[in-house]
Amino acid sequence: MSTVEFREVSKRFKNVEALRGASFKISDKTVTAFLGPNGAGKTTSMKLIMGFLKPNRGEVLVWGEEPWRNEDIRGRIGFMPEKPVYPVDIAVEDLLNHLAMLRRISRTDLRRIVRLVGLEKMVEMKIGALSRGYIQRVGIAQSLLGDPELLVLDEPTANLDPAARRGIIDLLKVLNKELGVSMVISSHIIPELQEVSNYAVFIDKGVILDYGYLEDLWRKYETEAAFHIEATDVNALGKILIEKPYIRSVKRLNGVLEVSIDPGHYRSFESLLMEMGHLVKSYSFKTTSLGDLYERVVRGRS
Repeated sequence: MSTVEFREVSKRFKNVEALRGASFKISDKTVTAFLGPNGAGKTTSMKLIMGFLKPNRGEVLVWGEEPWRNEDIRGRIGFMPEKPVYPVDIAVEDLLNHLAMLRRISRTDLRRIVRLVGLEKMVEMKIGALSRGYIQRVGIAQSLLGDPELLVLDEPTANLDPAARRGIIDLLKVLNKELGVSMVISSHIIPELQEVSNYAVFIDKGVILDYGYLEDLWRKYETEAAFHIEATDVNALGKILIEKPYIRSVKRLNGVLEVSIDPGHYRSFESLLMEMGHLVKSYSFKTTSLGDLYERVVRGRS
């Protein structure tokens, strides 16, 4: 089932055509990386999903309905803009209490959200005293009010230092695990979303280059899927993995294993790692894999 579907969508602002015949689908229960350079059309697409804009041509459907026509659809989506702006002289808890009251959210549910996004120690601080990273967390908390079925997060790590970006990516991983909510997350910094996303839409200059599950895209563009794995016994795990026919290489680097696999076996490999929980402490994608995939997608359309 598709949560979002664009059908030959075009959107023009005066002399600028932000989207040109864009067609793609986003499947239900996915974390979708919406990827492309600045000015590619990502924010326009997100505003169309939210129903803030109406397409000039084509259809935008969310759960089979046009969001710009249907207020109920918009109420099921949580949204965080690229640069959320709040009054600087109000405390975090006062702001969130006010927003929760407008959405008719109970104090109990609000406390759960505050705890989930890591704002418990910041609730008495004024918005103007927060770092950029914590302002982004306030924006994510706002987007979660009302238990939305879809989160649309526009550049949630924009203008953050590396440590703050790392914190937001870790938070998104927690939200995915704890809530299981569908997400659409945009970024022009391609590698940073690969740890949390399992689906991708590639866009450039208003044109959709390709979209789909990452496993299918890796297979299509013959891109290796590479992982970094922390293990309780690196040598024992390495010996097991190297025997698997879809494993291309296993290297030991600074106490972790770097494992490259055939692109068609991503899900099989993740299942294997989960079965070996006694040996596997944690794992993540190698930081270049999604970037490599993006470059191959771009070359495939040139």
